[in-house]
Amino acid sequence: MSKAENPSSSGDDARPAFTDGDIARARQWFRHGQQLVEKKNYDYAIESYITGLEFWPEAVEEGHKPCRAAALFRGPRKVSFTDGIKYKTNAKDTKRSMLNAEVLLSKDPGNIDYMEAMFKNAAKSRFDQTTLWIGELLADAAVKEPKPRLARFVLMRTIYEELGDRNANTDPPMAIAGLERAVQALSRLQALKPQDLEISTDLRDVAGKLTILRGKYGSADSFKDSIRDSDAQAEIRDQERIVQSDERLDQLIAAAERRYSVKPSDKGLINELVDLLCRRDDENLENKAIQVLEKAFTELREYRFKLKADDIRMRQLKRRSREVLASGSAEEAKRMVGAMLKLELSVFKERCEQYPTDLRLRYQYGQRLFQAKRYDEAIPVLQEARADPKTRGQCSLLIGQCFFKKGYYSAAIDTLREAIKLHEVQDNELGKDLHYRLARALEEDGRIEETLKIYGQIIQWDYNYRNGEVRKRIDDLRKRQEDEKAAKGEHPKD
Repeated sequence: MSKAENPSSSGDDARPAFTDGDIARARQWFRHGQQLVEKKNYDYAIESYITGLEFWPEAVEEGHKPCRAAALFRGPRKVSFTDGIKYKTNAKDTKRSMLNAEVLLSKDPGNIDYMEAMFKNAAKSRFDQTTLWIGELLADAAVKEPKPRLARFVLMRTIYEELGDRNANTDPPMAIAGLERAVQALSRLQALKPQDLEISTDLRDVAGKLTILRGKYGSADSFKDSIRDSDAQAEIRDQERIVQSDERLDQLIAAAERRYSVKPSDKGLINELVDLLCRRDDENLENKAIQVLEKAFTELREYRFKLKADDIRMRQLKRRSREVLASGSAEEAKRMVGAMLKLELSVFKERCEQYPTDLRLRYQYGQRLFQAKRYDEAIPVLQEARADPKTRGQCSLLIGQCFFKKGYYSAAIDTLREAIKLHEVQDNELGKDLHYRLARALEEDGRIEETLKIYGQIIQWDYNYRNGEVRKRIDDLRKRQEDEKAAKGEHPKD
């Protein structure tokens, strides 16, 4: 299958450049958008993000992702005929067309045609980072279409291969990412048309191109190969090794500490030292790493250093918990679990405040609130996190359990039925758990026949589910029905 007409064939191959002033103005709008999200003013937040992206359209982490999160938080809005005229996605100004498509996608976050329009215009504009980001959403949506469209995968293959070719000499990692996506698109095409020899040939050719580029990048012209000092080369190689002798690791740490002492504000040196200090799972060294990170956070005011320090603290507590469990001390293990939950609640609450549009963090925080039995707080957090399709099922499961724990059985039933309807694989672990929790809610609500039907479905999938608990519940419910009939003078069925 030959490549489709190149949507990005005209113009200079160089990526657009953005001035410090452009980026500063964009960040002002992004900060304003974040403040509006915190106030749940999602419509104006989206407008702020789009305005910022006009100055810096390649701001994936700071602009595009939080803009989409705000749209998911708010929920879909009807796209009117006037909107379609106002926000044209096929204008000559490809940046404007891309942002117009993003406005429409923010109104209708699941619309695959708006994703495709944004993808094509990002590629035409040479916004490579944005192309990769929106392309991932497009690919996920394309494979879930009831009738997958070949043209979408042809388009993705074309754009990604050209992105890879364009960056092969100037940005090998970007080129590799593009060719990897091209191979994925061709693999999907091959699955849809397994007898098409032309697709098989194209897949072989692009995969070969990717292999050559990977080999070239791994052996030539990388920054490590430009290092002439053999001791420096050896140090870099040793730093990247997972396993080292204690003596060599001590040498690497000492060398990193010397460099850090000269430039304590150098972010690369901070990360290098911290990574080495955490290599051995030694709590004393990890505490040194935490001190380095806290100092960096205080002086540089970058939250990612605090985030990394907290990650180390949580890892330490988990390690201690495993050691306590292995020792067999139930009381101490219970205390450690409580301490770990208390730390995680504090950490994820703070992270949600720092990154209010990150739905994954909200899911993590809601999960901890549920574990802490703080159901009234967990429900609204998980309801917001449910806007992320990747954790929607898990969020609904926890929301249903929260309602169940509070005795709101009807709310639990409605929540879990809706989650089951949207869940793709009914008999995987999440699917079985959703059904089990629904049956438990129905059972407590006194709806025995419905309960037995769902329990019966579960044991058809997994006869020993929950170590036979479901079978026991079926037997108990049937016995209860028989006893009730006998008490009424009815004859139970054989």
